[in-house]
Amino acid sequence: MTTQHTQLPPGVVEITGSECPPGTLGMWRDYRRQGPAYGVGAGYDVDLSRLPVGSSSMARNVSSWVNMTQSDAKLISRTKTRVLRAGESMEEPSQENDTVERIEWVM
Repeated sequence: MTTQHTQLPPGVVEITGSECPPGTLGMWRDYRRQGPAYGVGAGYDVDLSRLPVGSSSMARNVSSWVNMTQSDAKLISRTKTRVLRAGESMEEPSQENDTVERIEWVM
């Protein structure tokens, strides 16, 4: 289930639960698709500091990913960029956990 949050950047929806909507890159704060979550539509570059989580944001707080789009997503941190391919999911390895600050797309 998704909800539209009025202050979110374009292309972003809030996700309730562990299911990622089709055509969306889902991200969860916690491992195993738990905790607060958002979905980003393909082609929308997003600064994760604009996605609120309590008194913080999703920047440097994402542990679980699902890419339900037809495009590869670039997961950008301060020190590196990784690619999550279309159709793939990932639990962050411990050395990369909570490092992603921005999403961009390989189009």
